[in-house]
Amino acid sequence: MSQGRVSTQWGLPLVVAGALACACTSGSSDDSASGSDDGSDGSSTSTPGSGSSESGADEGSSMGTAGSGSGTVVLTFGVSNGVRMGPTLVDPLVGTVYGDLFHTEDVTLTGPVEGAVSAASVELAGVDLTTDEVSAVSWTSEPIPAGSYTFLGMYDLDGNFATTDQGPDPGDPVTLTSQAFEITADQETAFTVVFELVYG
Repeated sequence: MSQGRVSTQWGLPLVVAGALACACTSGSSDDSASGSDDGSDGSSTSTPGSGSSESGADEGSSMGTAGSGSGTVVLTFGVSNGVRMGPTLVDPLVGTVYGDLFHTEDVTLTGPVEGAVSAASVELAGVDLTTDEVSAVSWTSEPIPAGSYTFLGMYDLDGNFATTDQGPDPGDPVTLTSQAFEITADQETAFTVVFELVYG
């Protein structure tokens, strides 16, 4: 995991205005995967402490030597019904997730503000959602300062991330800017990121 990267790839070119409008009409009421870990039906922000994992991460996470003002997050991934059933989805829902965690205050409707630095970068291979609503594999952060964070990223289904300027191409599911969660000091938070639309 890399930290401190200035990211410019998750802005408006990724989430185009037309896709935003489409997602608001088709994906808001039929999501099969929740954007939170508490079983809510569309809330994208968990309340402080409510996302604590009862069973712990199954990928070997550890709080380690986190300071009193730091916590960790365990991310799993899902897609909305709008993505799963959408006509522009052409590849099976198996691939690699790429993204970044930004301070929520640095994220607007069109993406991260200019100069925003990601708190952590995410890369997770083997994400299989062909039948599962939530991925069996998960990604665990290192300790990062407590606060509100937003995940911005993509689900690379055709394996060409390196050849597309490290961004999505048509057919890749992507996130809107609603995937926010709270990291609480000295706790491990669990959160499910939902890809809400298909790029292109």
